[in-house]
Amino acid sequence: MTARAQVGLIARFLVRSRGHFAFALVGLVVGSATLAFFLALSLGIRERVLNRLYPVNQAELQIETVRLFGLGIEVPSRLDQASLAALRSLPGVTGVYPKQRSRFQARLWGGREVIGHEARVESFFDGLEPELLGNELRLSEAEVLGPEMGAVICSADADCGIGGRCNEGACHRRVWWDSFRDPGGRLPCRADSGCLPGQACFDGQCMISCAEPCTAGAACIQGACLRTCTGNASCDPGETCVQAAALGVCRRLACRLDDPRDGAGDDPEKIRGRLTSRAGMPTPGGGERCPDGTYCATDNILTASGACEAPIPVLVSPFLLEVYNRVAATALDLRRLSGLEVLLGVSFAMLYGESYFVADAAFDQRTIRRCRIVGFSQKAMDFGVTMPLAAVQRANAMLRGRDAASEFTSVVLTTARNEQLPQVIEDAKILGLVPAPRSEDARKASSMLLVLTLVFALVSLVILGISAINITHTFLMLVTERRIEIAVYRAVGARLLDVRMLVLGEAAVMGAIGGIAGCAGAWVLGRLVNVGASRVLGGVPGMPADLFLFSPVVLLVGFSCAVLFAVIGAWVPSGRAARTDPATVLTQG
Repeated sequence: MTARAQVGLIARFLVRSRGHFAFALVGLVVGSATLAFFLALSLGIRERVLNRLYPVNQAELQIETVRLFGLGIEVPSRLDQASLAALRSLPGVTGVYPKQRSRFQARLWGGREVIGHEARVESFFDGLEPELLGNELRLSEAEVLGPEMGAVICSADADCGIGGRCNEGACHRRVWWDSFRDPGGRLPCRADSGCLPGQACFDGQCMISCAEPCTAGAACIQGACLRTCTGNASCDPGETCVQAAALGVCRRLACRLDDPRDGAGDDPEKIRGRLTSRAGMPTPGGGERCPDGTYCATDNILTASGACEAPIPVLVSPFLLEVYNRVAATALDLRRLSGLEVLLGVSFAMLYGESYFVADAAFDQRTIRRCRIVGFSQKAMDFGVTMPLAAVQRANAMLRGRDAASEFTSVVLTTARNEQLPQVIEDAKILGLVPAPRSEDARKASSMLLVLTLVFALVSLVILGISAINITHTFLMLVTERRIEIAVYRAVGARLLDVRMLVLGEAAVMGAIGGIAGCAGAWVLGRLVNVGASRVLGGVPGMPADLFLFSPVVLLVGFSCAVLFAVIGAWVPSGRAARTDPATVLTQG
């Protein structure tokens, strides 16, 4: 029997027995739809929720703690540069990103432009390497603000929506995520012990000493390594490129406030102060202010002298906005925030050395620094802000000295492949490091999600198994009804394999129809769940717009399982049909 003849017979059988097949299809559709639905949901939550918190090839480690009288006591160990070097040498490790928390009291104020009232709260912050967060910040900003707007025609900024600017008749959106990098800053000092590791105190300012050869891109000028430059654009904000020893080097602009109390105010002109030197030379009259985008950061709240610096870029956690809207805004009768996008660009002041809960530092240790929100990250502090690591190290050195700036709180490791991570975590235990609570919680959630996925997959397979039994019953009945027709085919030369393939072909086509219908039904059900979830959980920051990931693999698994179980169900009936004896059947008929 030719393949063309077999296809024609299969099509005729399907049309003639469509009533029986429609009933048998129900189980295949339900089973494949259930399987595709839960696989897509599992992959979506893993990829868009869990992996954004901590990707599968990342883990945060911290110094091990033991429980003693109900308290968590750290096992004596240090997480410093030597520990980081040991971690970098572990097989499979591709990145080591240290994390450091502030080690002193601080409070902040600001936010009047978004909540209608100046907030004054205790401040907590930590620091992370910007390289770890770049891609996450870019994606989260695109989700919040949408894609670039270059093709949108406009006549005013209002035509461009949130975050947009009208420039030469076209809308453009400012990019914030790449602003999360260390803006640099002056670290005042009285001795070398108040500087970062590798720095020394030069005339009241911490700088890298020339005791060791300067790194590439730096030159030794008067005993200190200074970054070379070709123009002001090569320097950090608040610095200028000056000539020294036939080279261009970056030097920070010195400034002075009209009154030390201006540093705590919100007047944008007053906090910029007035320059007292430019290009290494005094500026008579002091009429010029710090460049746009910078302010005059004084050494402490008692003095008016300082240096021009850019605000420190910070990140906030989406969880913080949720807590504010649900708790603080209601309890304090403050303006609720519609979304994360309204926080971009918001500036606030942070006062190092003062607290609402513990004793303040000495007046000559308290200092004010300005900050600006530039993005959102699941890795940011839940109740605080996250800065570039270098900014936190400078702050810790300023108030607590070199030792506080040289020891890290935790470290994030990345590996080349996911399967290498468990062994890296085991190897790190030799250094007294264990997974941090957030990382451990992510792993537990991932394991629980895997278990739930397996349970629902098993339920789906049970449904498909029951449908296979139903298909077996259906085809046994059809084989009995067609015994004379099958006997005729056998009598005119159809082989045993030809008869078997007719039945299995019918089952495969039926399975394909059920698989396609099931996957389509799963997709439609997923869209409906997304609509319901957006209404119920739409106010939760960081909630993905789509909880499902209908990848080609998911659709292929749903489709293939439907076909497979349909063929399995038809296997026994196909064997019975193939064994039909034409002489006996035709004689009896």
